[in-house]
Amino acid sequence: MEENTRRPVNPRRRRKTRMEIIKEAYLPTIIMIVTVILIIIFVAGSLSRRPSQDETLPTGITLSSTGPTVDIYAETVQQLLADAALLAADYDYQATVDLIGTFPGDITAYPELGAKQAEYAKAETNMVTWSDPSQITVLSFHTLIADPSRAFTNAAYGTAYNRNFVTTGEFSKILQQLYDKGYILVSLSDLVSIQESNDGKAQVEALSLRLPLGKKPLLLVQTNANYYTYMVDGNGDGEADKDGAGFASRMIVDEYGQIICQMVDDQGNTVTGDYDLVPILNAFIAGHPDFSYRGARAILAPSGYDGIFGYRIDAATKAEKGQAYCDHQAQGASTLVNALREQGYELACYTYGNNAYGNISAAEIQADLRSWAAEITPVMGQTNILVYAQNSELDEYSGSKYNVLQSAGFRCYLGFQSGTVPAGAGSAHFLMKRLLVTGSQMAHTNTYAGIFDAAEVLDPIRGNVPR
Repeated sequence: MEENTRRPVNPRRRRKTRMEIIKEAYLPTIIMIVTVILIIIFVAGSLSRRPSQDETLPTGITLSSTGPTVDIYAETVQQLLADAALLAADYDYQATVDLIGTFPGDITAYPELGAKQAEYAKAETNMVTWSDPSQITVLSFHTLIADPSRAFTNAAYGTAYNRNFVTTGEFSKILQQLYDKGYILVSLSDLVSIQESNDGKAQVEALSLRLPLGKKPLLLVQTNANYYTYMVDGNGDGEADKDGAGFASRMIVDEYGQIICQMVDDQGNTVTGDYDLVPILNAFIAGHPDFSYRGARAILAPSGYDGIFGYRIDAATKAEKGQAYCDHQAQGASTLVNALREQGYELACYTYGNNAYGNISAAEIQADLRSWAAEITPVMGQTNILVYAQNSELDEYSGSKYNVLQSAGFRCYLGFQSGTVPAGAGSAHFLMKRLLVTGSQMAHTNTYAGIFDAAEVLDPIRGNVPR
């Protein structure tokens, strides 16, 4: 057998191929060269895309001979301008001037800041001071009629509705006219300062209000904000139905946090919409934000004997339908009350029993307010605003009746034009005079001359409005 003279092959020492040798020797160099070329191409492209002096740069970026630079005050300037615009929308021009004055850099380097500060300073010099409460217009409405065809033909109360109430359409027209005439909605808290001492005594002072030249302050009030059972219930079961008189049945907070009204239409369907003052006013302010001074809304004054805002939380309902029913009603009312306060509405008392406080005794007033404190305060919270009912108010702010009202925590009072006590601040109270807006007054008097044009507002569906 012939001997094998070939050397065994060691698999760990296999000879490298030519391609492997080339890769090991030259590939790192090739990779490095390609990388350098790519870097050069990237830099050249970046330079070619560099913005010209005429191009708009992101906020805070400017060009210099050495390339882009950062303006450390650019964001501060934009924020100051935005915050100043919000203050100016509330006519707080002095605050805008002071705010821009807090700029930490050289304001002369930012002409837009200096121009706005000068603009707001000029606007401040054109402001007018309102310090006399008797010169401030207060318009007062009952619950609005959403369906006048049902309200004015209601067998029991159609005549009264036509005489004393305003429709949603008429109210919308009034708002537009008020806006066009330069009225600005203000809050009662804009007009009065109340300091309470630890011993329960109050120190009340009228405030001065500054508004732009040509603008006039306005308070809006809604009384009887209850949606009484007799207005919405036609069959006597205590629930709203199609035989109601065309009013909303309650206010609710929808899934978006908006306050709207429920109503049962003439087909028996429960529908939601802008069926009363609150949602109509909210929508108007959303379209005309300069109509509201610093977020002002209206004063809402329910009585208490049939619940509040369409929620039956009164003692009579509890006796008839039980605690569980009233607890559920109270939960809905609390949700609504919180939303109303958050949106700027001020809540007031219209007496518990819709009573004429000027014509009853101090003991009767005390009993009436005891019911309010027991049934309404736990849900609506405390209020220091009393709106007088039945065209009847106190004829003096001293004595036993006044002491009862003061002991109940009332400091602000909304009376009538016919009242004998003038509007203004006493040492412990603040009195305003409200002008009732009714169908009869719009149709037969010139009461609202200079405020709005009643002839343009009045809905023809009323026919002959009773006096």
